[in-house]
Formats: sequence, C-alpha cells, structure tokens
Amino acid sequence: MSTYSQTLTSHGDILANIPGILGFYPQDSLVIAFFERNDDTPGLHLGPLARLDLDDAVETLVDNQQQFAALSDRDNADAIIAYVVSSDPLAADDLAEFLLSEDSPLPTVLAIIQVPEITSGTGWWTVYQQLSLSAPRSGVVSEVAGSLTLQQMILDTGQLPALSREELEERLNSTAHGIDEEEYQDIIADVEGYENEIHFLRDDLQQEYEKAAKGVSNPTDTQAIRAALRCFTTPMLRDPLLGALLDEPQQGLAFAERLMQTVPRDWLKMLSQVTATVAVLAQATGQTGLAGVAAHKATELSDTENFPNLVDRSISRGLGSKLITSVRQGASKAHYLLFDA
Repeated sequence: MSTYSQTLTSHGDILANIPGILGFYPQDSLVIAFFERNDDTPGLHLGPLARLDLDDAVETLVDNQQQFAALSDRDNADAIIAYVVSSDPLAADDLAEFLLSEDSPLPTVLAIIQVPEITSGTGWWTVYQQLSLSAPRSGVVSEVAGSLTLQQMILDTGQLPALSREELEERLNSTAHGIDEEEYQDIIADVEGYENEIHFLRDDLQQEYEKAAKGVSNPTDTQAIRAALRCFTTPMLRDPLLGALLDEPQQGLAFAERLMQTVPRDWLKMLSQVTATVAVLAQATGQTGLAGVAAHKATELSDTENFPNLVDRSISRGLGSKLITSVRQGASKAHYLLFDA
C-alpha cells in the first residue's frame, strides 16, 4: 500500500506516476487507486494505491474484505479507479464483473482501465467508465521520467524504480555479502555461539550495541556486521539497534541489506527479522515498493515472528508512517532500558 496525493488530471498522468509511487514497474497487476472528493478544489484527489497480483486479485479482495473496507473508511475514499496492467487484452473482463458487483468490498468504481505495460507512450483503453466521468476512453501513458513521483523518488533515494517486482525480490534474495569466506564462517560460528550463551552484564550488552551501530556509517565493517548479527539474537539488543538504524535511515538501510545478505539462508527466524528491518527502513526512506515486498517476504520466511507480522500488517494497510513512529518509540524505550534504567 502506497500513498501519494494529487488532483486527477488524466489516466495517462496517473499511470505515469505509478512506478514512482510503488517503487517498481508493476506487471500482471491490478493497481487500485483510491480517490476522494475535495469541496475546496475541483476534481478527484488521488490517495493510497493498492497493488494486487492479477491472477488472485479477486480472491485477495474477498479474503480481505474488512481490511479494504476499513481502508476506504480511514482515508474517506468514496471511489476507486482500477488499473489492470496486462498484455492479455481480455484480462480485465472477469475482473470487471466482480468489481462492479455487490460482492466487491471496494467503493464506487469510476473506471476500469487496462494497459499492457507502464511505459511512456504505451496505449491504454477503457474497459468500463461511469457516464458521469468526463474523461477520454483511450490514450497513452504520459512521460514516466517526468512524473512528479519518480522525480521525488530519485531526490529521496537516488534510485530509479525497479523494472519489476521480481527485481526487488532478487535484491532481497541476494547473498553477495562480500566477506572473505574464512572470515564469514568465523562470523557465523561466533554468532551461533553467542546465541547459545546467557548475557546479562549490561556493560557487555552496551559494547555489543555500540560496535553494531558503527555499521550505520560503514556498512562493510565486518566487526559491525558480527556485532549486529549478535544483536539480532535478542530483542534487548535488536530493538535499540533499530533506533540507531532509523536515525540515519538511508545509511541504515544499506547496513541492514548487508546484514540480510550475510544471514545464512536456513536461519529463517533471524532472516525474517532482518528482512522486516529492511522493510521498515525502506518505508522510512520513501521506498514503498521495496518496503511492501520486503515486509511480505519477511512473513513468508517465518510466519510466527511478531515483529515481521506487525511490519507486514501495517504496511499492507497503508499505515507505514504510524509503523515508523511505533518502531521509533519502541527503540527509544529499549535504548533507555539498556543504558539508563
């Protein structure tokens, strides 16, 4: 779930802004744009976006009726436009039947638009449109590179949208930690040993946190990586470390990704925790596409961990900013308990 606000001008403009909002170019997707009317200005105003896999979009909407209804109420959304991204010219037909039925949990459908892909100049066409909506029934995607959301994404992150969701998943699956194999094995053995020990001396815990926090300014520091992985063996250290990462979210994200690359693939619980941390930091830096994919992956790795489930639930419901506030507050409390209590 991603949020951006602008006045509805044309489908071509909205389509061009989607990659910058999501952080990637959606393929075989249903992108639901929620709109609200504003008495002060004419037209409709674009609010949150939700992206669903096209193959199971109807099932997802049915299984999450309360969530989508609550989202509409929370954002005062009284209408949606559905953008179907698929090269199959008939992809929107069955979907349109559901969206226009009483079974749909979504508010009033203003239009259903299909486009083969979101690239500048690609033609889009209308599958359904309310008679009261005075908009063209076909057109082309506006210049993606000139969209406000893409320019803002570059300004905030220095990155372009991923070419696809799969590209983001490949980034999350990377194991390119760049550590010498002998040292890597030593780090892993050390962290395993640390997890099996009992740690209660505050001075030792504080030193571990401080060594890990150095990774924010130097993500390739292997001593910081070693200490940070130790921190992820216990909430006493993990939670205050989250605060240090959020203090410098862009650098913190780089360090968290390096940790994610370093965690052995069969350490599912820790990998889930670190991936959820990447999701939080991506959200904090405005990379909402990466945040959503990372949050979902974190729960796939381990669905029993509380923190990843909280992150995924919050981001999927469009509560990313509240999530960041909550994590900051928890980290601040954990830091107090570690250093000042």
